[in-house]
Amino acid sequence: MADYVITVPAGPAVLRVSPAVIRRWAPWVPVAIVLCAQAILTARLIHLSTASGDEGRYIYAGHQLIHELWHGGGSPYYETYFSGAPVIYPVLAALADHVGGLVAVRLASLAFMLTATSLLFGAGRRLFGYRAGVAAAGLFAGLGLTDDLGALATHDALALMLTAAAAYCAVRTPDNEPHASRWLMAVPVMLVAANATKYATLLFDPIVIGLASAQVAGEGWRRAAHRAVALGATTVTLLGLAAFLAGQAYVNGILFSTLARQTGASAVFAAQRVPVRTIVADSWDWVGLVIVLAAGALAAALTVRQERRRSGLLLILLLAAGVLVTVESLRLHTVESMRKHDDIGIWFTCMAAGYLLARPGALALRGRAARAAAAALVPLGVVLSGAYYSPSAHSTYEAATSARRMAAFAAIKPYLELPPGRYLIGGLDNEQMIYTDGLGIPWYRLFDDIYIKYPVPGRGGDSHGQVQGPACTRLLPGCMYLEGMAGFRAAIRAHWFSLISMVGTHGTRQDAQLEAVVRHDPGYVLLTQLGGAPTWIYLPDYRHRGRTARVRGSGA
Repeated sequence: MADYVITVPAGPAVLRVSPAVIRRWAPWVPVAIVLCAQAILTARLIHLSTASGDEGRYIYAGHQLIHELWHGGGSPYYETYFSGAPVIYPVLAALADHVGGLVAVRLASLAFMLTATSLLFGAGRRLFGYRAGVAAAGLFAGLGLTDDLGALATHDALALMLTAAAAYCAVRTPDNEPHASRWLMAVPVMLVAANATKYATLLFDPIVIGLASAQVAGEGWRRAAHRAVALGATTVTLLGLAAFLAGQAYVNGILFSTLARQTGASAVFAAQRVPVRTIVADSWDWVGLVIVLAAGALAAALTVRQERRRSGLLLILLLAAGVLVTVESLRLHTVESMRKHDDIGIWFTCMAAGYLLARPGALALRGRAARAAAAALVPLGVVLSGAYYSPSAHSTYEAATSARRMAAFAAIKPYLELPPGRYLIGGLDNEQMIYTDGLGIPWYRLFDDIYIKYPVPGRGGDSHGQVQGPACTRLLPGCMYLEGMAGFRAAIRAHWFSLISMVGTHGTRQDAQLEAVVRHDPGYVLLTQLGGAPTWIYLPDYRHRGRTARVRGSGA
């Protein structure tokens, strides 16, 4: 038998990486650092275990919609007042909640926001170069608003990501871009997806369409205008088709929550007019530095003819996006959801700010030391911005409900176990508390101070809404259902609700009217005023359960 000798090379094996591989992956290292920093800044906010009002509302709604999809039944009517299509984000949130609870839903928001930051880097790099793209991503990742949305289980992060995707598609539509026509067709599709997820993103459709048009502005204004008209018409057509297929209830919801929104008109929006100085101060605290950098970028570009022609229009669009939300809030005299919408607008403006930070590096053409010193302005600016803005995440985060309201809900929780009972719980805390405590109350037994569709007795309607029929805001011949204050008033006088609580009240005129109706109805007995809001029960529904009419120790 032959002898075989195996020779083992001496010394440890060395993994050699070719210079080509290093050059290929090195540019992504700063982007990876930015994304890791964003994930860490956001993760520190995800330790809260109690859902906020909007979080509980969306997750609960998603579970109810899935149940109705599989088991049949009526409609929970979320489309009549939600600020986004309830069949999109709430259903996704419910699926994530089923897998991993509230933390999983919040982690999904983090994934959406990390994707938006990556798209910002890609868009900024294509418009203004690599350094500008890195700077833009770094500025956006360090904002407290960005950290908030990444830790908040609402539709805002998904809507921002889809808007960012539409903008990224738009900047990839120059004629010399491979597959430019495909990217161009994707723009209106992504815009419609973003608009359906959150109706307020309609505000940024002109910005995205303007970015796509600016890609061919060098070929003449007529070409750019033609593209803007074509994209605008396509987007409007798709939106109209989607609204037609969705139905009148969705149209009413879009008008109610977004397009025809009026401050204090309902329980959804703030009842008080916010001073101008408060609105401006809030925007300044959240995104002011980025706005100033973008304005500086525009001023710098206008001083150079070549830059003015190449980047002037883009910088104007990006700067306008950052102030759109503030202008709209000034028109409405409210800061309702302004911090969420501000982050969508500032996504665009960060590209202009990144352009300014990267500009010294582009101009320092002589000397390696000068180029290195100028390039250092990018990470320095990003770090300083992050150090300034990231602590504000704690003050803008939509935290869970107060301890007083939690104590009030703990007091009324035993009264929510009546099998056939219906409950009216005002404010944003109803679904939140029901979801957090895992109470199996279906949508048709849980109501809030926002919307009601009360079936008029003897006219064929039902609480599930399975029977279709006309709904009115005042009792008229032929009306099967009553909506608005007329519906609440009729339901209370018919003792339709076993429990009525204003814990978590919005403090609007409608809330005051609801309380007045209950106080003057002899059938309802005051149970408690814990949490600073009254709670009543319809005593005959609880007598057989041995419940007392009052909770001892109750107080304001």
